[in-house]
Amino acid sequence: MGTLPFDEMGLKTGKATFEGGHLKVEDFEVMPSLGTSVMVASACITCEALNLEPPYLVTAGDIGDGKRSKELYQYVAANMAMLDITVLAMHYIMPDIPGMRDILNSLRETREGMTLIADAGAMYAAKAAGLAQEIDILTPDAGEMAYLADPKATHPAYVEHLLFRLDASEVVTLIKKAYETGNTPRILLVKGPVDYVVEDGEVVETINEPSIPAMEAIGGTGDSLTGILSALIYGGYEKVDACIKAAGINRIAGKLAQPDPATSILKILDKIPDALKEVRLCA
Repeated sequence: MGTLPFDEMGLKTGKATFEGGHLKVEDFEVMPSLGTSVMVASACITCEALNLEPPYLVTAGDIGDGKRSKELYQYVAANMAMLDITVLAMHYIMPDIPGMRDILNSLRETREGMTLIADAGAMYAAKAAGLAQEIDILTPDAGEMAYLADPKATHPAYVEHLLFRLDASEVVTLIKKAYETGNTPRILLVKGPVDYVVEDGEVVETINEPSIPAMEAIGGTGDSLTGILSALIYGGYEKVDACIKAAGINRIAGKLAQPDPATSILKILDKIPDALKEVRLCA
């Protein structure tokens, strides 16, 4: 679930495919560059490599006025039971507290066995609504940890000044502070030069190899990680294990692409099947 930056694009739903560098759903196709499109493309690629059904995408065009985002919240809240899903990955969408509450309320009776992942705008909405504990996994970057750690902030733009000034190297401090607020899920996958997998407030794994500094300058690399993670959980991997594996796979795909800061995210996406083979998750 997530929006795409296309004005007046109405609601699109259906199985997503990624072929020839284009993500397709219904009669719409786009070349992924970042955000929802990259998350879904990476999930498509991972599912295909693992012989899984492709992801089902619910999307709409929103360039900032929030109208289509509201329609997306409403559609998902009204149709969750009929979609028969095991993993819901929520991504770029205008933060809307009532909309997020509606989705989570719709799941309370049917979410047994379902995993909820929130990134980007969906993560902001869950935290602002005081409902982050109802999500299974949040996937913030180091900067977004300051937002999660600030109990008063309803959006990253309003983070307490002291927290905003913290360096990314102090991410463990932010993790501890975020859990102290009581508004975090059980699991965090914190993305950055070092990836941190956190369970119940404790860092259980750090992933920093292979280290590909150029990936930090390439838009979409965090989005691809979220897509790989959602596909691995759909494939049956336990949540914490899936976080650890996804972080490594994303880094290996970057290594195989041999990127520089101008490299397209598509080149990294193309290497996901080879990365899965390198860690022996597929033949």
